[in-house]
Amino acid sequence: MASDAAKSTDQANIQGVWLAQSESQNGLRRNVSYLYVFTEDKLTFTDETKKEIRYSFKLDTTSKPKLIVIQSEETPTDSAPVSVGYELNGGSLKIVVAPAGLRPTDISDKNNQKLILCKRKDS
Repeated sequence: MASDAAKSTDQANIQGVWLAQSESQNGLRRNVSYLYVFTEDKLTFTDETKKEIRYSFKLDTTSKPKLIVIQSEETPTDSAPVSVGYELNGGSLKIVVAPAGLRPTDISDKNNQKLILCKRKDS
């Protein structure tokens, strides 16, 4: 199955440490310094205050755009998983966060979506 191949390839390629460099929304861009660490099916997000949030995640490579479905490990199980869009291209990762309750429609900062540009951290 081609979709299984894409999923396993993306799952392998997303592993590791990613540095967020900029975030934009509706054309307004600012520099950021977030850290995303993907390890197997876990994601650790560190914000600019060094606060860590842990999630479990799975990839949905069949949707357009592709999605990372994340579930916080620190909130009760009644919290709904959140879908964020992604585009993985070698050493760059684009993450799209839609407004609460919505799914990303494309890989852009339009329609109040946040577009976060990340680069793979050299190990």
